[in-house]
Amino acid sequence: MFTNEERKKVIGGSDIASIMSLNPWKTPLQAWAEKTGEIVPDDISGIERVELGTELEEFVSKKFERRYKKDTGEDIKVRRDTRTFRHSKYEYMVAHIDRRIVGSDAIFEAKTTSAFNDKSWKEEEIPTPYLLQCTWYLGITGMHKAYIGCLIGGQKFVWKEISFDQELFDTMVEKARDFWENYVQKKVPPMAVGDDSDLLVELFPKDSSPEFIQAHEETNDMISLLQETKMHLKEMVDEKKDIESRLKQMIGDNVGIITSMFKVSWKSQRGAPRILSEKMKEENVYNKYTEETEKRVMRVAKLKEGKK
Repeated sequence: MFTNEERKKVIGGSDIASIMSLNPWKTPLQAWAEKTGEIVPDDISGIERVELGTELEEFVSKKFERRYKKDTGEDIKVRRDTRTFRHSKYEYMVAHIDRRIVGSDAIFEAKTTSAFNDKSWKEEEIPTPYLLQCTWYLGITGMHKAYIGCLIGGQKFVWKEISFDQELFDTMVEKARDFWENYVQKKVPPMAVGDDSDLLVELFPKDSSPEFIQAHEETNDMISLLQETKMHLKEMVDEKKDIESRLKQMIGDNVGIITSMFKVSWKSQRGAPRILSEKMKEENVYNKYTEETEKRVMRVAKLKEGKK
């Protein structure tokens, strides 16, 4: 397996879903920032769920062998494979498979997940990042079938079969090539998305230049859309408050109301502890436990015609 420094120089199976904007946990910009060294990837080696996942891989593999025999009547043997496979044309595209199926051109991927993700494995479903990962491995290794087994919540085991899809793999390779050659190597960041908000603060923590940059005219459309969206959001929030207030007035001092379709409750419950800042100031301890912070705030102002 590669170190974090080595991973910066390659695209592997765990990267491809992010590059294709199909990873719910990592965006293309986040992947780019890691590959270019703009940010240091989180160290997950000491996280218990990650450690348990690694330790349970062998159990999942053996469970798959037993379940496959039970479901199909055929024997199957899973073995570790620690080799590094590379794309025949693009050396930076690599694959590290978990295990392979003895005597066949098939691989096996062992996964563990929480019970909350059970729906992602219903019937023929396979979480998209794992489907892409397996397709990537098949294309890089030249094998034609993948099996994936998953232990869900420590109480349920499922396994699925994936056949190689050449068309999908070709699309993945082209996306990976474009990402690597036009963004990573050229140090050009891909377009940010909503989930990149925290990352952008990390990349640009301060406004070190006092200058305003001159943007293209097309940016006017983007800013106009932002303002229009904010206006609609405010209208929706106001409408939400109006409806909630009317319902509370109808409920009064009762516990709630019931209609033919809904049950609405308005119950008393214990809230989160509240910091008594005024009392802390009176007792001269407020400054001891507070500190000044700084953050960047985005504001939009409409320019008068002819003004900059």
